[in-house]
Amino acid sequence: METSSDRKSLSKKGRLETSPIEVHRPLRRWILALCIIAIGGQLFTEISGTFFSTIIHFEAGFSYADAAIINAVFLILGMVCYVVFGAISDNLRTRFGRRVPLIFIGMVSSALLTFLFVMSMDFLWLFIDGGISIAITGSLIRISNSLTPDLIPLEKRGRVNTLLTVMTPIGSAIVWIPSLISLVGSEDSFSSVAGVIQFGAIVLAIIGVAVFVLVREPPVREPPTGWARDLKKTLDWQELKKQKDFFKLFFANFFLSAAGNAIFLNLFNFVGSINLELTEIVVYGPITLAIMGVGIYFLGKSIDRIGRKWVTVVGFIFAPFGSWIIALSNGVILILMLGFAIFFPFYWGGSTAVTAWQQDILPKEARGRFFGLIGITGALGSSVGGYISSVMADKLSIFWIFVASSLFLWASLPILSRVPETLVKKKHSLRKQQKALESKEVSKNC
Repeated sequence: METSSDRKSLSKKGRLETSPIEVHRPLRRWILALCIIAIGGQLFTEISGTFFSTIIHFEAGFSYADAAIINAVFLILGMVCYVVFGAISDNLRTRFGRRVPLIFIGMVSSALLTFLFVMSMDFLWLFIDGGISIAITGSLIRISNSLTPDLIPLEKRGRVNTLLTVMTPIGSAIVWIPSLISLVGSEDSFSSVAGVIQFGAIVLAIIGVAVFVLVREPPVREPPTGWARDLKKTLDWQELKKQKDFFKLFFANFFLSAAGNAIFLNLFNFVGSINLELTEIVVYGPITLAIMGVGIYFLGKSIDRIGRKWVTVVGFIFAPFGSWIIALSNGVILILMLGFAIFFPFYWGGSTAVTAWQQDILPKEARGRFFGLIGITGALGSSVGGYISSVMADKLSIFWIFVASSLFLWASLPILSRVPETLVKKKHSLRKQQKALESKEVSKNC
């Protein structure tokens, strides 16, 4: 587990000094780069999850359950590849960095495959392209999860991850805004989805090229030890048993991923099933966004001030209440917006706190591999959550996807409550050093 002692050193003059690496790190440039990557990652997530499901169900004519099966294959295969590529990124040494080249390859190749996805409505093509090929290339984009803790110090990760969370809706907006516009007053609500997907693919490719041109990682001094050897060592049971906190996050991530995919897999289908009026969106939309923005801002600051655990528990206790309001709204726009205003700030706040928590706890020399392992339960959870909510949508109503999500969120809390608070340890470490300094000053004066 990383603590503040990994980031700070005590000077001979009796004050805390930042290490030379910390001083010269262009932190603002890295944050900007991470925001760009976050936008691209969210754009890919929206397309490969929500919009692929829409094409499979409404354009190709297959059931929600069929779409969930393709999505499950996509998630599981992608996470297996993520483990391997994570190990490769830990050992990669190029003049362009170790994470960024793989992220670039993932974005550009995924963009090409996404553009081709809508060329045929045959189930086999949809399965091979959307379930297998894009799963492999998309796993490279997820390596950015390891890039954030590589560049951002522990005491700033809560706020930076919150900023990334705030920036991700831009990736969503790239495909959602034209899609929502096409829904208003349209008899065929999903006729323009294919064009939106291809437009998003072009933007994803541009983002990939921009990241590769603009971003340069700092050099890694440690020599590579071989990704296959490292992966074998990481998967050794005796080594894994030492990472007790990792296992808690490992299993909790199953429920969190199930909760997220239970909603987001069919979110566009949910929105498309509601009769939206432009005037209602214009009136209630900005108010909802303002409430969400304020909530996310204060929860994000609390991650670095109060702690990861507090924000996580509060977020995942209250977010499901918003889910139930949405589920019981019966399409009434005012009630829907109220549910969104409650659900998304608490859900994103809790998810951001968990992300910072993972970055603190995972071994810094093996982040790529351990994030990949956590991704396995994420894939399994997403598959289960997506399938269960899709079956509920088929049998009951599309509104029931929010009910499924709320149950998964609550199920994660008993596990997360047993994970230690990393921010408290940081504060205690600084206080201990401060007391030592004060003792030295007293002894000198005497």
